[in-house]
Amino acid sequence: MSNDIPYDTLTKILEESILELIGGEEEFDKLTDNLISKHRKKIHFIPLKYRVLGGFLQSLNIKFGNFIETFIPKLITVMETNLIVIEEYSNRKDIKLSLEQECERKIDNYINHPPQSIDKSFEDLLDYIFTLQNKRDGVFKTETYDVDLLLKDETRYYYIEVKYNDDHDTGKFKDINRKFIKTFAGLVNKLHITDKNEITPILYYFNESVRYRDIYLKEDKYVLRGRKLFEKLNLSISYKDIEEILLKMSKTLEDKFDKFKDKIFDKVHNNKK
Repeated sequence: MSNDIPYDTLTKILEESILELIGGEEEFDKLTDNLISKHRKKIHFIPLKYRVLGGFLQSLNIKFGNFIETFIPKLITVMETNLIVIEEYSNRKDIKLSLEQECERKIDNYINHPPQSIDKSFEDLLDYIFTLQNKRDGVFKTETYDVDLLLKDETRYYYIEVKYNDDHDTGKFKDINRKFIKTFAGLVNKLHITDKNEITPILYYFNESVRYRDIYLKEDKYVLRGRKLFEKLNLSISYKDIEEILLKMSKTLEDKFDKFKDKIFDKVHNNKK
């Protein structure tokens, strides 16, 4: 990590965020009580206390995935000086974007009929997007879109869709790519960008594991995983820094999770029919 950015600052941001994610006693009691009630009604061979524990851990895992998707923008805002987070659009679920009718049809056709050659086909689609989304006499339809992260440096914008893990089924995988390309097209229109060198779309997976090689977007150019986003944007922090801090936290939190397990087992025992 750069000497300009204290390692302690990153640690503090992560630790505070993770503890907030885990929540306090009241949140723990509410969640586990609901899980006990839910699982009591199910016939299963796995003992109730283990199903409740599993549900509790699954809930935290989902929350952690959601946290990562909001953490990356926060991290860049707090710790980077060479990039500007466009807060008007970033981490918003209510952005009105317009798609030209023919442009939307071409995107849908691209997703529904995966190309044989990603390199040429997607670059061709990008050309269509920049032409049609700037068409003065086009027929446009406006809808609400989610925008995870929009950045700007001295020369270009970066539209980044942030995902924690590449673990979606094939239907969801198609939807992610469709939404990603349509949101990008809407931003091209919204920001009045006519040159594709002025904005780069990136689908980013925080974990480096690969379930599906993307059949719509070129890996390592428009799809980045793990450390590669940090390298592409030349961030002053590294992926390894975050990895190390989370690993240390997993060790320091071991006692806390042992206590969670004991509390859940006690609650299940004390709430027997």
